[in-house]
Amino acid sequence: MKRRAAVLSFLAILGALFLLPAAVYLQDNPPAEAESHPEGLIHTVEQGETLWDLAAKYLGSPWRWQDLWERNRFLTNPHYIYPGIKIVIFPPPPKEYALTTGEAAPAGPAGPAAPAPAEDVANKTEAAPPVAAPPQAPPRKPTLDISPSEFVQAGEFLRQAPRGIGAIRGGEESKVAFSDGDKVFLKLSKEIPAGQLLGVYRVRGPITAPGGRPISGYVTHLVGVVQAGGKENGNIAGVVRNSFEDLGRKDLISETIPAYSPVTLSPGAPGLEATVIAGQGQKEDLSAGDIIFLDRGAGAGVAVGNVFRLFDLRGGPSGWRSQREGRVRVEVGRAVVVRVSPEFSTAYVVKSTQSFPAGVRAVGAPE
Repeated sequence: MKRRAAVLSFLAILGALFLLPAAVYLQDNPPAEAESHPEGLIHTVEQGETLWDLAAKYLGSPWRWQDLWERNRFLTNPHYIYPGIKIVIFPPPPKEYALTTGEAAPAGPAGPAAPAPAEDVANKTEAAPPVAAPPQAPPRKPTLDISPSEFVQAGEFLRQAPRGIGAIRGGEESKVAFSDGDKVFLKLSKEIPAGQLLGVYRVRGPITAPGGRPISGYVTHLVGVVQAGGKENGNIAGVVRNSFEDLGRKDLISETIPAYSPVTLSPGAPGLEATVIAGQGQKEDLSAGDIIFLDRGAGAGVAVGNVFRLFDLRGGPSGWRSQREGRVRVEVGRAVVVRVSPEFSTAYVVKSTQSFPAGVRAVGAPE
């Protein structure tokens, strides 16, 4: 009996090991999209639902809510939808209609078919009809390997401190920080319908760029999402729907929520150079996986997807020599631009050979 129990236990463990990768695969891969709905899919909104929820359910990530908004442009506020309306999740395929130019001639009495010429008969037996080559899909352009959550957390550098429409007044429980599922009370400067989603942003600054151009400004980035509720005892209630960091009373609330879209790598303007103003967090040493801000933007020719090589003054005798300074600069990493404003740009560090501080140079890498 003991031996049989041991065998059964071993088989149970082995089965669990085989099932584990499948579960992980389902978590890491979003459900099939339009392929699973060849006739399209229309969703009737229920109480409390948002495009954020529907994107998570049908598209695999809540941060793809903009894909649904593009298909439902009758919505004036993408962060507030109400019960009963119909949302196009996957549009139905286009219908084909046969067009006739006139009436068909009546068929006459059937008669013996005229014999084909000998040459035609020989050609039919010898020559096969040409076979059309299957259509080839266009080559896929390389995209940045970044998750939707990493993408939406990438903030921006601003000249002036953002204002927002309010802040978190407090919570249902006596807390100084709030996270997923917490009930909070909001202090807002305008009326917000119950059910609307609001972005929560953290602001740091003023920050002065080291060296280079004398630039001063503020770093802001998304730290969470709150859904507004009704009024309770004169206060606007809300629920924290998502938090990347603990939310606090000093964080700003905004009606703007970023959406995810793939970043296609593209060559940058030749000879373009910039300086790293700061990193998104408060850490002094930056490396792969960090968000950095550059002092050049769309006005200088920077675009989303541009790749920059990062150079520092440290690291040894070999490297790229700057003629202006007469010093050796060593490549310490590479970054890809994920957000652009007229003056500044936000980049994601995809690779680093060593940590580096703010103030390093960024040189366009068109290859």
